[in-house]
Amino acid sequence: GNNGFLGAVEVFSKQAVQIYFDNADGCRQSLGLQAGEDGFFKGCMDALGVGYMTDANLFNPDLSAGACSNQGRAAFHPLKRPEDWQCCVDILSGHPHNVVYGHCDLGYKLHLK
Repeated sequence: GNNGFLGAVEVFSKQAVQIYFDNADGCRQSLGLQAGEDGFFKGCMDALGVGYMTDANLFNPDLSAGACSNQGRAAFHPLKRPEDWQCCVDILSGHPHNVVYGHCDLGYKLHLK
């Protein structure tokens, strides 16, 4: 399996990024660029011997914009509707909204271009 690597968020240490930059051409030549970025980096980092760890508290998929009120998370995904993204931004900016069963009531009209 992918050991939890493939997903919406990957975090790399400075040392891991430096190892990648020192070997990026070799990874591109060996692995090609046909996979998504997560598959490419997983294959490259494995080939380079860069270890990994899983932090289940960093990110937890949730379809509700109300999840953005969880200050223990570093990322929120998947929010598909612009209203849900705006709700999340508002919550993170200190402007709470009523989120019931995953549906956010912005209390104002979102103007999209």
